[in-house]
Amino acid sequence: MIKRWFFSLQNKFMIFSLLIVLIPLIFVSGFSYIQSTRIIEKKVSLSNLKTVQQIGENINFFLSDMSNSALSLWQNKEFMKYFMLSYSQVAGSRNYLLSAQNALNSFAVFHTNIYSIYVKGMNGLEFDSASSTNTITPELQKQMFALRGEGIWIADEIMQYNHTPLKVISYIKVLKNIDKISADLALIKINVDEQEISDIYRDKLLSGSSDYFIIDEHKQIISSLDKSRIGTTLDSKYDDRRLYQQNSGYFKASLDGNPYIETYYNLSRPGWKLVNLVPMNELSSDTKMIRNVTVYAVLGSFILCLLMIILFSYKVLSPLNRVRRSMKALESENFSVVLPVKGNDEIAMISRSFNRMSRRLGELINEVYAGQLKQKEAELKALQAQINPHFLYNTLDTIYWMARMEKAYESSKLVQALSKLFRLSLNSGNEQTTVASEVEHLKSYILIQEKRFEDSIRFEIQAEPEAMACKTVKLVLQPLVENAIHHGIEKKGKHGTVRITISREGEELVYRITDDGAGADEAEITALLQQIKDGNRGFGIKNVNDRIHLICGQEYGLSFQTSPGSGMTVIVRQPFHIGG
Repeated sequence: MIKRWFFSLQNKFMIFSLLIVLIPLIFVSGFSYIQSTRIIEKKVSLSNLKTVQQIGENINFFLSDMSNSALSLWQNKEFMKYFMLSYSQVAGSRNYLLSAQNALNSFAVFHTNIYSIYVKGMNGLEFDSASSTNTITPELQKQMFALRGEGIWIADEIMQYNHTPLKVISYIKVLKNIDKISADLALIKINVDEQEISDIYRDKLLSGSSDYFIIDEHKQIISSLDKSRIGTTLDSKYDDRRLYQQNSGYFKASLDGNPYIETYYNLSRPGWKLVNLVPMNELSSDTKMIRNVTVYAVLGSFILCLLMIILFSYKVLSPLNRVRRSMKALESENFSVVLPVKGNDEIAMISRSFNRMSRRLGELINEVYAGQLKQKEAELKALQAQINPHFLYNTLDTIYWMARMEKAYESSKLVQALSKLFRLSLNSGNEQTTVASEVEHLKSYILIQEKRFEDSIRFEIQAEPEAMACKTVKLVLQPLVENAIHHGIEKKGKHGTVRITISREGEELVYRITDDGAGADEAEITALLQQIKDGNRGFGIKNVNDRIHLICGQEYGLSFQTSPGSGMTVIVRQPFHIGG
């Protein structure tokens, strides 16, 4: 059923037409979608990069503001003078201690972004703006002195007054004597709640699945919206060598089998990076819109093309279906069927040709039918005509025996020869016989002619034994010998000789009938051949030639060799075939 459906020309046309339309359509639509998606992804990625850069600049400004706070405190002479005194001088005076603590607290209150300030003097004094545990380890203190006044940022954790830990970003710097720069007075540690930094990028998230975090030079996360990740080392799946190639940029990364855009920006603190992760499927809703529009466009085009192809195939193939139905009617011998012809296209040409063919077939059928009737009539006449030879043959046989009984032996021989001539001529209705039978038939004819011409014509028969069993068209030799007598010997008016040779030449059986009669020149031979062809002369020769052509093929038949006064040779060529 499926094969039958597919073999329908209309269905084939529809399928191939749809394929021709759909394959380029899908290819072009897919290519356009991919290119559009890439362009949008690039634009959104560049826009996201600018956002990350802006956030990074804001964080840099924030950090710079915090470091400037340390500079402002260092320039506060009222506060710094306490670190120029000895520990005993300050610790022994309650007023000194209260004044120093109040100055520090006032400074911290004025700078609202600062969680706490811790100052550790070289004279042993320590002040903290918040009731928290602040320390500077000896290793860190040694590192700070080695930096010769340069400040550093570190990620740290302090204990608040309620004994809960707090993630902070700390700026540490050595405060020197403003009048004597070589003298170190104190170490200052400004603590900023990590929440202050994460709030800078919190509102910039593109979606709930995107993420921001900051890593230090040791690939340790120091700021993140997910506080549990702070202090952990960057997962290797996020750590890409492309992260360290430029100051800022973006690249595609695959995390847990999902594609992401990873955007980064180097902060002013050496080794610190702001990193942003955005899932590709949430990068832009425009790509989804393009995908949906592309799908709808392909579906709409498919439906439109399908409708157009169905309509077109109906318009084009309906006339072909009419031709098919008419052909079926023609198979049922309905030769009166006529196709309507409209226009001058190929279908109209086919319809006209079909009508001509149908009409011609009807005519030919009628002609063949009439011919068959004539053939039946001819066969009936031939059957009736066969009765006469059989009757004549039986009558001659009776005369032969009567002559024998009356001892008229010469007459009986002639009657016997004539009887045999008729019998061999009939050959049971077959068109072919053997060379031996043909020679026997010729000998009967020669016997009669010898008596007729009283031995004035001599006959010679030379036949190769190999050729005697060969198949041959019947009644070939006798008409040709008769022609040699009438148009050769009798025309010359003298005694003559007719020589018959039968031989095999390659794959051909060759008869040569030669007489020494009047002969003919080339012009006479040409005229003779044309007369034989037209049927105006030599009916017996034409009959022989036509039967050989009909039975053996056009390459076989008669040819002539002659010259004036030297007689003529008729050559007969047939295929050499024994048996069958």
